[in-house]
Amino acid sequence: MNTKQLIYFLKTAELCSIAAAARELEVAQPSISLQLDNLEHELGTRLFERDYRGVTLTESGQLFRTHAESILRQVEQAKLDIRQSEEEPSGRLVIGMTQPIGNVVSVPLLTQVEQRYPKIQLDLFAGLSYSLSQQLLAGEIDLAISSPDGSDMSRLRREKLFRELLYLAMGTDPKPASQLPLRSRKRLRFAELADHEVIVTGRQDSLGYLLHQYELQTGVSIRHKPAFGQLMTTLRYVADGYGMLLSPSSSFYHLEEAGQIHALEITDPPLWRDVYITTAAERPKTALMRAVIPLIHEVTRQEYLAGHWRGQLTTDEA
Repeated sequence: MNTKQLIYFLKTAELCSIAAAARELEVAQPSISLQLDNLEHELGTRLFERDYRGVTLTESGQLFRTHAESILRQVEQAKLDIRQSEEEPSGRLVIGMTQPIGNVVSVPLLTQVEQRYPKIQLDLFAGLSYSLSQQLLAGEIDLAISSPDGSDMSRLRREKLFRELLYLAMGTDPKPASQLPLRSRKRLRFAELADHEVIVTGRQDSLGYLLHQYELQTGVSIRHKPAFGQLMTTLRYVADGYGMLLSPSSSFYHLEEAGQIHALEITDPPLWRDVYITTAAERPKTALMRAVIPLIHEVTRQEYLAGHWRGQLTTDEA
């Protein structure tokens, strides 16, 4: 198997025609047919169904297409990594992060990268923890900043970044009468959460998963209210006094400073969540990663010292 075969295979699958693939690649049609035959022989299966209208992928062909795309991406990335290791870091780095982390990290990280590595193009993507892990393995993002959600991490490499405290965030002028006594309090015992409906992400996401672990540990059941999908919408709902959100300070610190959010620290037990920088284990760290990861640590420290992201730095735990 070689890259030429993969390119011929993918182009034929895209155009559903060997003849069309030959024209676009400017290669003789018999050459493509021969390479595809060799590929099928090596894999021991048929990749295409052929008829007078052209070709279509078999079930095995559809499965192999995903692998072929991943292999070619890795080959191109390897070439790029080698070039970058010998010169100033340049190129595109895609970072996925959960929305609360993006709220506190994105802008200062973009600023740092622009100042120190002007040839690096940073592309930031927000998503739930489980989707970020899937995108890492698919090669759609280069690294992720998120927390464990109970999914299989055996194919991922993790570097601990931060340990964040979780809070109960509410509006400073709550509408439900049950929330009014909480305005004068700074702390809330975990068991008291059972008296209120709490907005939290689903159990497949890291926050919902973590809360479920605490519920099992304490025997306390919390009334969950689904989040709205977009953090900005959820925060508007909370700041307007209609609900309460379980979240780290990174998601709401700006509204807290503006006097729109009141946050209560949770105790007995306190709620902690570990945050990691995660990459695909099968892929070596690139020059771009090695340049940007220290900046992620630096920005995290800055936001911690500013009180925007409350918890413990990894260096504090050493």
